[in-house]
Amino acid sequence: MDKDATATSSMTESTMSAPGADHDPAAASSLAASPRADGFRRLLEATSIIQWEADARTRDFTYVGSQAERLLGFSLDEWYQPAFWLTRLHPDDRERVLRFREEALVEREAYELEYRMVGAHGEVLWLHDVVAVERVDGEPAIIRGFLIDVTARKRAEDTARASEARLGKLLEQAPDALIAVRADGSIAFVNRQAERLFGYDGGTLVGRSFDELVPGHGKLRRLLDADRGMVVDESVPTVEPGQLQPVEAIGEGGRRFPAEADLNPLQTDEGLVVVITVRDVSARLAVDTALRESEERFRIAAALGADIIAEVDIRSGVVVWFGQVDAALGYERGEFPRTIDGWAGQLHPEDRERVVADVQRHVYERREGLSAEFRIQTKDLSYRHWTVRAAPRLEDARRPTTFIAVCQDITAETVARTEALHHRDALAHVARVSALGELTGALAHELNQPLAAMLSNAQAALRMLDSGSPEPSLLVEVLRDIVADDRRASAIIQRLRALMRHDTTARERIDLAQVVREVREVARAALVDRGVTVVPDFDADLPAIVADRIQIQQVVLNLINNAMQAMEGQDDARLVVGVRGREDGWQVVAVSDSGPGIPPSRLPSLFEPFETSRSDGLGMGLSISRTIVEAHGGEIGAENLKGGGARVQFTLPPGRPAP
Repeated sequence: MDKDATATSSMTESTMSAPGADHDPAAASSLAASPRADGFRRLLEATSIIQWEADARTRDFTYVGSQAERLLGFSLDEWYQPAFWLTRLHPDDRERVLRFREEALVEREAYELEYRMVGAHGEVLWLHDVVAVERVDGEPAIIRGFLIDVTARKRAEDTARASEARLGKLLEQAPDALIAVRADGSIAFVNRQAERLFGYDGGTLVGRSFDELVPGHGKLRRLLDADRGMVVDESVPTVEPGQLQPVEAIGEGGRRFPAEADLNPLQTDEGLVVVITVRDVSARLAVDTALRESEERFRIAAALGADIIAEVDIRSGVVVWFGQVDAALGYERGEFPRTIDGWAGQLHPEDRERVVADVQRHVYERREGLSAEFRIQTKDLSYRHWTVRAAPRLEDARRPTTFIAVCQDITAETVARTEALHHRDALAHVARVSALGELTGALAHELNQPLAAMLSNAQAALRMLDSGSPEPSLLVEVLRDIVADDRRASAIIQRLRALMRHDTTARERIDLAQVVREVREVARAALVDRGVTVVPDFDADLPAIVADRIQIQQVVLNLINNAMQAMEGQDDARLVVGVRGREDGWQVVAVSDSGPGIPPSRLPSLFEPFETSRSDGLGMGLSISRTIVEAHGGEIGAENLKGGGARVQFTLPPGRPAP
């Protein structure tokens, strides 16, 4: 750093004369020598201080101490060369130094300045020059001085400045507010974060009392009092640097907000300085408060609600239950297992492997949600039906370590659902029997035909045998006709028995087209008696689907029966029955008639229970049909045809079980 010239004590001629005499005899004769000057010269030569003398007009050296050779690496002869000093000045300092020296020679008797010189090997040294001016007739004639090497100090200062700059940059970039407080409690420094936190403009906080920002900070007061030798309040804990403590801060305009602060005392040359970190925690406290309130609401809801909630630690398997889990299963408070393995041990043996595997795969491995239904054992060894919905609790971007499970007792609903299914099956069976009852006459006629044929063929065979010489080939033909008619009658009876059965529903892979053809055969006699022309409309090579054969037959039978009733009394009654495949793999069963169609007002409620146009009808056939189709994952609907008549059709999904 440049240093302006300052006045120094006068340099006596005797100080500079003796060294000059060694080199310049003329100068030596003009300067008085003495033992004291000799001793002082030897003292200077023993130090790193270089004494010199120069012509004030030419600025060339007329004397240089022997230490100069060590300073810059040049010989003394080189120092005496013209313009040596000027040529060795650092280029960046030359203009400044020359301008200052010219002004000083005119205006001052002594001055000091610092500059850089370049050594013999290109090294740069900082020199402190102390100069005295000797005048003759008021004009500068001789200048004398000392050159002192201050390179080490300058480098230390540069390092300190760089360090301060880095420190300042770090302080400005710190995420928290930083405030330096002097021993008297006044603010010495704040970073921009502190200004933003408290809402003040740049520079307006420096010099103010820290107590205006954080009033009554006990630990800071204890530090400052102790530094001034005052009695400290022993009730205030000692300062532990790095530990944030809750405080109330005051911003611009009196705005108060919760904060945390820690104190870091530093002893400096100027005395105690306390660096204080202040952090606004209002947002965090709001989140913590909301979390506590949410958890409390969660606990209350779990305690009052019907659901049973579990929080499971994935690593340890520990389960924290919320709600009445013990009471729900007949246990004393805290008696039901509190681990995932203990919970699994209470599952029904038929459900355990499936549910545990689902939990392992979905929750533990994939960290995804899960929904399952199972039976769980109570203390009296009976079983309750439960459902569980589980999902991992997300924690930022990390893998979850816990998951939440919501369990619900659905025993009553399961029993009711089972009973409803039984009732539905019973009602469907009644409707099926009722539909077959309406076909009784036609079915009797259908059976009479093969029975009459068998009787006729049997009588013919007896006559052949009574003749005494029956023709074997004719007798064989008659017997074959009897067998064929018997099989025909047996097939009719088997189809009727299948439709009349009240077995538990069972889904299997079936040929839907074949099932529809079987129903058509059952109703064939009734269709012939009523003069109905049947037109088949089947796609070839349709794949099998998964369905309950008897239930699907019942739906088709209901649709054919309704179509025959709609065409009652028509001379040209026409019925189209078939199965078509769609591009998406679904199959469509359609029954179309040539009747008068369905009144538009009845279309929206056609499949509702007890909806019928017949005075003697129950109105359950189409309702049961819709229930069966929807249970298979399909849809059923009706529409009027443009050319007259109506079409009722239902769709079934490709070969997979309905949900």
